[in-house]
Amino acid sequence: MNHEHSPGADPERSHQRTTPAIYVASLADYNNGRLLGDWIDATIGAEAIYERITAILARSTEPAPEEWAIHDYEGFGNKGLSKYERIEDVAALAEGIEQHGEAFCAWVDYTGLDPEDRHHFEDAYLGEYDSLTAYAEQITDDLGWRDEVEKYLPESLQPYVKMDAEAMAEDMRLNGEIYGIESGSGIYVFNSPI
Repeated sequence: MNHEHSPGADPERSHQRTTPAIYVASLADYNNGRLLGDWIDATIGAEAIYERITAILARSTEPAPEEWAIHDYEGFGNKGLSKYERIEDVAALAEGIEQHGEAFCAWVDYTGLDPEDRHHFEDAYLGEYDSLTAYAEQITDDLGWRDEVEKYLPESLQPYVKMDAEAMAEDMRLNGEIYGIESGSGIYVFNSPI
């Protein structure tokens, strides 16, 4: 296969991107045995992405190259993109990831909500924790239960008072109050009703 592309635009090399990006290629060239494409920063907005795609197609030597496809992508967490993903969705997803991190991508993938509904994310996202139990422990710490124990119980009884954060987290999950999505280093916790 003849590889014709911009310098540094090799879709096969390992990238260490921190922002979402897509590799867009001309289908007319691809179908004729050539790879003509480029990596595009997906956070630049849909209009700017379309401009970059038009520039890629303008470099083609094929007659009337109009079709393109996303041949690779990075920085979208576990969210899979199709070859023909709507650029508006790609841009909205990338903007949400840029603003909120990979938790946003996990949330969109899990809920099936359109990335344009990203305003719901801020109300739903409770944070990243080691586990749902760690989230429940944080809640009880924030409520100051340990201070209450120290305030009302003699010191000799305080070591025997324990909060069952694991049971609390499981009850919250089973009652539909929260849900978790695995992350690279733990779990993203979300408020279920939102």
